[in-house]
Amino acid sequence: MLKPAPMARVNILILDEDLQVFTRSLQEAGLVQLVECPPDGPLERQGVEDLDNRATVLISRVERMVQLLDEALAQRAEKQGLIQRVRGMLSPDEAGERRVLNLDSTRRVIDWCASEIDSVSPELDGLGDSLKESTDKRATLDEELHLVRDMLPIKLPLSNFRDSELTASIFFYLPADRVPAFSTACRENVTPVHISVISGSTRQLVMAMSLDADRGRLLEQIHRFEGETIELPPYDGVPSDIETRIIETGEKIDGDIEKVTDEISQMAVKHLDDLRVVAEVLAIEREKIDAIKLLARTENTVLLRGWIPEKDLEGLEQTISPATKGRYVIYSSKPEDENYQEVPISLQNPRVFNSFEWVTKMYGMPNYREVDPTPLLVPTFAVFFGTCLTDAGYGIILAAVSFFLLRKMWGERVGLAFTLCGLATIVMGWLTGGWFGDILYVEYGLNIPFFEASWINPLSPEGTMPFLALALLMGIIHLILGHVTAILADARRGKLVNGLVTHIGWILTIGFGSIFILWRMEMTSANQMWQTLSTWGMTAGMAMGVFGYIWERSGSARAAAPAQFLYDILGHIADVISYSRLLALGISTAVNAYLIGLLVVGLAWPAISSGTGPLGTVIAILGGIVLAIGFVMLHIVNMGLNCLSAFVHTMRLHFAEYFGKFYEAGGDEFIPFKAERVLTAPGGLEGADS
Repeated sequence: MLKPAPMARVNILILDEDLQVFTRSLQEAGLVQLVECPPDGPLERQGVEDLDNRATVLISRVERMVQLLDEALAQRAEKQGLIQRVRGMLSPDEAGERRVLNLDSTRRVIDWCASEIDSVSPELDGLGDSLKESTDKRATLDEELHLVRDMLPIKLPLSNFRDSELTASIFFYLPADRVPAFSTACRENVTPVHISVISGSTRQLVMAMSLDADRGRLLEQIHRFEGETIELPPYDGVPSDIETRIIETGEKIDGDIEKVTDEISQMAVKHLDDLRVVAEVLAIEREKIDAIKLLARTENTVLLRGWIPEKDLEGLEQTISPATKGRYVIYSSKPEDENYQEVPISLQNPRVFNSFEWVTKMYGMPNYREVDPTPLLVPTFAVFFGTCLTDAGYGIILAAVSFFLLRKMWGERVGLAFTLCGLATIVMGWLTGGWFGDILYVEYGLNIPFFEASWINPLSPEGTMPFLALALLMGIIHLILGHVTAILADARRGKLVNGLVTHIGWILTIGFGSIFILWRMEMTSANQMWQTLSTWGMTAGMAMGVFGYIWERSGSARAAAPAQFLYDILGHIADVISYSRLLALGISTAVNAYLIGLLVVGLAWPAISSGTGPLGTVIAILGGIVLAIGFVMLHIVNMGLNCLSAFVHTMRLHFAEYFGKFYEAGGDEFIPFKAERVLTAPGGLEGADS
C-alpha cells in the first residue's frame, strides 16, 4: 500500500520440447508479463507465422458468425411481450458447465476450431448472404419510395419524362430560396427551357426540361446553384401506382427477411454457444501465439523474459516445474534504478482502497519509484463528493443503486466506490438537513424534528459562511495532505532530505499562513499567542520553502528560486479558493431540491386539494398522482445532474490541486500473460508437438 508492488525481472530457459505445455501452464497461471527477447548470437525467433495467419482468419470468421446470430436473437427478443422480457431479466438463463478441451497443442486447437466453424459456416453463410441481399433490396426500395412520394403531384406516367433523342429531362433537389434565381439564370442561358417545382417546402423537387443539345448548359446551372440531381426510379406508370407497387414489393421482402431471420435465430439456439466457445478458445490461442513470438530460441532451448510481482516468484516456480518436469533454469533480478520507467506497475491495495484504483488510473499509473496515492484519495474523494451532493435522500438512493446495481453493471470496484460516496452524502445531508430538500422538516411538509439540520442549513442567511469555511478548510487540509504525500514520493526517489525541507516549509506556510490571514483580515479572533505562533510559523515555513527551492535547483535557476516560491504562494492561494466550488455545488443541489418541494408540495398541492365535493375529490386524487410523479422525476433529474457535477469537480480537485503537488505518473499497468476464460476450462496438457 502507498507504493506499487515490488517487481522482479525474470529470465527462464526451458527445453524446446516443453514449449507447448510450458506456455499453456504459464498462460493459465497468469503470473508473468512477457517482454520481447531480442535475437542475439545463437538466439532466433520462434516461427509461428502459419498458425498466426490461420488464427487471424478464423477469429474474423467466427466473430462475423457470432454477430449475425446475436443480431437475429436480438430481433426475435424485440418481438417478445413485456411480461416475457421482465421475466427474462428477473430469471436469466444460468450459465452451463464450462467446456473442457483436451487438446495438447496450438495446431490441434486451431484445427478443432476450424472444423467447428466449417460445420456451421456453409448454411449460416448462405442465410447471411440471403439476409444481406434482402436487406439491401429493402433499403433500395425505401429510397425509391421516398423519391416516388415526392413525385406524387405528377399525374402522368414517368416514361413521359425520360430522355429522348430531342429532349433532356433532369430531376433535382434545390433549396426553395434558390429556385427563383435558378429559373432566371436558366432562362438567360438555356433556351428553350421548362422548369417546374414538383413538391417540397424548404427543399424542393424540381424538374427542368430542355433540348438534348442544351443538356450541358442546364447541368451547369444546376451545379452552380448546388442542386442535387437524381435518377428516375426504374418504373413506368403514374407515381401513385408506382407507390402501391413498391409498398407491395417491400411487404414481400419484409416477409423474406423475417423468414430468414427466424431461420438464423433457430441456428443461434443450436450453435451460438458452441461458436462462442470457439471464439474464446481462438482468442486464448492467439494470445499464446503472440507470446511465443516474443521468445527467442536455439536449436534445443527457448528463452523467455518478463516481469512478475516478487510475491509470485514462488508460485512461478511451482507452475514451471511440473510443466517442464524440472528441466528449467530461472533467474530473477530487481529492477535497475536507471531503467525504472520500464517496470510495469501493479497496484497493491486492500479491498476498500482498491475500489478507487480506477480513479488513479484515469490520471495515469504511477511510475515504479513513485507513491501510489489511491489509499489517500479514498476518504477525500468520498467526502468531497458528499459535500457537493449534500442531500441524505440522494445519498441513500446512490448508495443503494451503487451497491446493488452498479457493481454488476460497471464492476465491483466502481460500485463500491460510489457506495462510499453515497454514504458520505448521507452524512453531509444529515449535517445540513438535506432530505430530498427540506420537505421532511418544513411547516408545509412532515415537520419531523429528526430531519432538522444537525449542524447548519446552508440555505439560511447564517449558514452560508460556515459552509464556505468548511469548504476552504477541506481545501487547506487537502493541500497539506498533498505536500505530505510529496515527502513520501521524494523518499521513494531517494530525495528525502530535500523533500522534508521543501514540503515541510509548504505545510507550515499553508497551515500558519491561513491562520495569519484570517486574524489579519479580522475574519476570526486570535489571542496574542496564536498571532505570534502563526507569524513565526509562516515565516519559518517560507524560509524553509525558499531554501528547499534553492537546494533543488542549480546554476542560474537558483537566483530565481525565491521569486518562484513567492509566485507559487499565489498559486496555492488560488488552489484554496478553488475548493469554494464545494460550497457552490452543495448549495446548488440544496436550492434545486428546495424549489422542487416548494413548487410541488408547498404551492401546487394546496391549490389542487382545496376543492370540495365529488369533483374536487377526483381532481385532488388525479392531481396528487401527477404531482407525485413530477416530484419523483424532478428529484431524479436533479440528483443525476448534480451527481455528474459532483463527480467531475471532485476529480478536478484531486487531479489538479492534489496530484499536481507530487504526481509524475507515466507508468504502464502490469498486464500478465493470462487466459481469459468465461465459457471454457483448461483441459489436459499432454504432448509437446507444435
